[in-house]
Amino acid sequence: MSTQTYATHAHQPVPTFIGTALWMIAVAGVAAMLTGREWGAAFAWVGVLGCLFMQLAMGRVYTTKLQDRIIMLEEQLRAERLLPPATLAQWKALGVKHVVALRFAADEELAALTARAASESMTPDAIKRAITHWRADHRRT
Repeated sequence: MSTQTYATHAHQPVPTFIGTALWMIAVAGVAAMLTGREWGAAFAWVGVLGCLFMQLAMGRVYTTKLQDRIIMLEEQLRAERLLPPATLAQWKALGVKHVVALRFAADEELAALTARAASESMTPDAIKRAITHWRADHRRT
C-alpha cells in the first residue's frame, strides 16, 4: 500500500465510476430501443447486467473490508488485554489477514500463536491450522 498524504488521501471509487458508465450505456440502450434502433436492446442488456455484476461485486468487497476493519478493532482490544508487550509488538507487525486468522485462537493460545506466526512468517491458513482450541465466529458473513 502506498504512503498516504494530503495530496493522495482522496477516495477514488473506481467501481462506482465503472458502474455509472455501465448505467449510462443501459440508459442509452433504452433510449435507442425507444427510437427503434436495433442495437438498443443489446446495449440496454449489457449495461443492466454490467451494473448488476458491479453492484454484487462491490457489495461483497465492501462488506468484507468493513468486517476486516471491525475485526482489527476487536482483536486489537483483545491483544492489548491478553498479550505481553513484546508479543503485542509482534502482533502489531502482522497483516490484516493474519490478525483475522488469529481471531479464531482461544485466549490461552493467542500469545504463543502470535509469536509463532511472527517468527515463522506463517500464512493465514497455517495460523488457522495451528489453532488447537478454536474460537468460533458465527457473525461473519
